[in-house]
Amino acid sequence: VINNLGPLELILNTPSHHRVHHGRNRYCIDKNYAGTLIIWDRIFGTFEAENEKVAYGLTHPINTFEPFKVQFHHLISIWTTFWATPGFFNKFSVILKGPGWGPGKPRLGLSEEIPEITGKEVPFSSSASQLLQIYAVVQFALMLAFYEETFANKAVLSQVSLLLRVCFIILTLTSIGFLLDQRPKGAVLETFRCLMCLMVCRYGHLISFIPSLSFALE
Repeated sequence: VINNLGPLELILNTPSHHRVHHGRNRYCIDKNYAGTLIIWDRIFGTFEAENEKVAYGLTHPINTFEPFKVQFHHLISIWTTFWATPGFFNKFSVILKGPGWGPGKPRLGLSEEIPEITGKEVPFSSSASQLLQIYAVVQFALMLAFYEETFANKAVLSQVSLLLRVCFIILTLTSIGFLLDQRPKGAVLETFRCLMCLMVCRYGHLISFIPSLSFALE
């Protein structure tokens, strides 16, 4: 871990500054937005130095590997809060202001409502067996290679093939999430995914341009 880069800390968004950006400690929230130059955060008052160990992640962890939940849980939370909040202008403030906002609160909410970090937090991990986790990692690695190959050859793929490939990638990521979360229907979804893969491959839509990858997918 890179701790300090000396004078560069004053100008650049160093690893230390970026760790703060991804932290869920109270002092890390809404800080260090810079992509390259940290001077902008210093100018606009959003800079915060790393002064204690950073706990990474969301202030309210969702504890799941399911991609749709990961991507949409916050939108669902906003939608739920929108309808539960009384008053026309308050409802739109839910959308336009910070996620911690509520009637009578400042624009970004109250920092004391953010769960305090105790140092005993345990990162979320799958309770699946080691063999199942290895299987999931292998499938994920194959999908990364398949995605790269699809992106590289998108110009020569038909619209149908491209659509099927995207759907297959989404289905694979969802199935992996179900397996790692130990969802009851995880095995059913994975079986369905494998059968769909074989069926679509039969018509040439998922056959890879990379022979070794094509063999693995088949």
